[in-house]
Amino acid sequence: MPDNSNKFCASNDVRIPDWINEAYFKRLLKREFREFRRILNLSIIPAIPPGETYTSLLMRIVIDIEMKDGFSQQKSYIVKTMLDDARGNGGFVNTLNIFPKEKMMYDTIIPQLELLYEQAGLSVKFAPKCHWSEEINGRICMVQEDLQTKKYRNISRLKGFDMAQMQRVLEKLAEFHAASAVWRQRNGDFSEEFQRIYLPANYNRSKSYQARIQSYKTAMASWGLQDHEHYVNRIPTADQFVQAYARCYSTSPHEFKVLNHGDFWSSNIMLNYTQSGDINQVRFVDFQLCKWGSPAQDLWNFIICSARHSIRIQNFDFFVRIYHTHLVHCLKILKYNERMPMLRELHMSMIKYGFWGYFTTFTHLVFILLPVDTEASLVKLTQPGEEGDQFRSKVYTNPLYVRAALSIFPFLYRRGILDF
Repeated sequence: MPDNSNKFCASNDVRIPDWINEAYFKRLLKREFREFRRILNLSIIPAIPPGETYTSLLMRIVIDIEMKDGFSQQKSYIVKTMLDDARGNGGFVNTLNIFPKEKMMYDTIIPQLELLYEQAGLSVKFAPKCHWSEEINGRICMVQEDLQTKKYRNISRLKGFDMAQMQRVLEKLAEFHAASAVWRQRNGDFSEEFQRIYLPANYNRSKSYQARIQSYKTAMASWGLQDHEHYVNRIPTADQFVQAYARCYSTSPHEFKVLNHGDFWSSNIMLNYTQSGDINQVRFVDFQLCKWGSPAQDLWNFIICSARHSIRIQNFDFFVRIYHTHLVHCLKILKYNERMPMLRELHMSMIKYGFWGYFTTFTHLVFILLPVDTEASLVKLTQPGEEGDQFRSKVYTNPLYVRAALSIFPFLYRRGILDF
């Protein structure tokens, strides 16, 4: 995967495209409602709060519609499409192939994964319904159900999931992974888009990486880590970083593999609740980075980025067991006919691909634990020079991040994951 500086685009740069208008939605409404007569009002609301930044343009479209019987009703949709800036950025979006991949997930793969459970007599849903997806002149657009209308919501990314939430989401992840393994067994390999490896480009010549690790090492000295030099000396060089990243994709043909979500953390997971406050349903969103490989990628990403601080390290091995128990259960239900993955093998892959633990701590967690900041951007995080230094100092010494790092780094060290 190229340098993640491309993964984000400042939300205050977003402009609503002209084609998002009444005429566009009339087509959808005519398909969805036989009795549709006309649109009374259409409101476009950015679906990303200020200070949250992504590659995609996400909008909530609230439409008041009049039916042929004279009655009116309100419908709400989420529209996801490419940013104009990203489309023109040296073919970046085409290089990553994130939108065609996500369109394929919603149009074909997710419905087929859900069908596997339906054929086994179970109702399992993984994602919001996609009402409409299309590609016109290289621009992909998807119109999805608005989960908020069914009372789904995200948790606070600053707090993280509690134990009950962790268990439900890990079990849901196991359902998704199990279905993907059975899908491959029945249909053959996933298409090349899900196999392709993107390596960080030019890290050994990257001034941005050098600036980041210099600022990071400076910040580490202020965290209060016991023997902090011990850890500072283990921060990987550019070459070590790229080599460790590449090894995460050099999986053995004999290893158990799944279709990873690829960006599995709390903002891409939505929950709704029963009246008594118990978790009812779980849905995943944002399938742009799905990748065939070891389930260790999603597990590391999820536990490090989304577990509540008080339980993240303390219950790490227990989280792996929760996932494994439900994974085997689902594989049996779906009649997986190869050898079942063993718990100890999964623990071994968590160490083998433990670089994901360091990688998510060094990259994703920095932003996840940053309180809403409209000035935040990965451009600032990666740019050399004084402005970049000031911003990096701010995010790397953010008290929430420091608190997390003080428990994560000794944990990674104890498991040999920092031995680059």
